Parts: sequence; structure tokens; C-alpha cells
Amino acid sequence: MVAPVAPPQPRRKKVRHPRLSVGERVHFAEGTTTGTGTVDAVTSDYAIVWVWTDEGQGRRMFLQGYGSIVSPEAKDTDTHDDGA
Repeated sequence: MVAPVAPPQPRRKKVRHPRLSVGERVHFAEGTTTGTGTVDAVTSDYAIVWVWTDEGQGRRMFLQGYGSIVSPEAKDTDTHDDGA
């Protein structure tokens, strides 16, 4: 007698979110709201990011992949002083 076979379960696509660190400067976009801020906390899978926003917008929670984009702020590559 053959045991019944369960139908295959759909596989959830694994998303790799940016690896953000507490204290890191970031840009964010959610709907029509954009801005910059500092990462306050992140979940272990980096899917939820809490950011202290600049310009008095307070602390916000972003769900990566659900209409929110949080990315590291670009580093200034021209930081040396040539003395001129």
C-alpha cells in the first residue's frame, strides 16, 4: 500500500535585504515620503528597520519589501584634503 503524497507546497521566495547596522546613516522611501535618518534597530532577518528620521519626522518603522525602501547613505569618496 502506498502512503498518500501531500501536494507540493509553494516555496516562498527568499529576499535578501540590505544588512544595515544600528547607527548607520540611511535613505528611505515609502510611498511619496522620502528622507534620511539613522538606523535605531533592525530585526534579525533585516526585514524590519526602525529609523530616527531627520527634520523632525520622529522614529519610523519600515517593512522592507512592502512598499518601503531603506538603503545605506552613499559614502563621501572625496574626503582627503590636498592642502590647496
